[in-house]
Amino acid sequence: MKTILTLSFLIATSNTAMAAEVCPATEQELAGAWSRSSHTGAFEEFLLNTENGTRTFNSWLHQVPELSAASWKVENCRLVVTSRQGEYPEVRLKVLSLRKGKLYLYDELHREKSIYTRVPDKP
Repeated sequence: MKTILTLSFLIATSNTAMAAEVCPATEQELAGAWSRSSHTGAFEEFLLNTENGTRTFNSWLHQVPELSAASWKVENCRLVVTSRQGEYPEVRLKVLSLRKGKLYLYDELHREKSIYTRVPDKP
């Protein structure tokens, strides 16, 4: 009986640990400018910034502003972008990886992976 209880406890504990998703990047690591380097992706270029304590998201398409002064956050390892006045549908992108200046995202709605390259800060 003790063995069954011990096994049950171990299984329950491991399932809980597996359910907790570890995000490969923090909000601080995601902040900055990004440019799409894959053929797919919700945005061509975007900037995750914090202005006066408020997170702002701006994007560009063909170097023309696309979405301006939207908000962003990381929630359950998803980059969530919300326009200020609802003029653009909410975008939720799962953060798959961030390594060597490359950000790998997955758009669960459109089932597309995308890769973004960090744009270096100008001196």
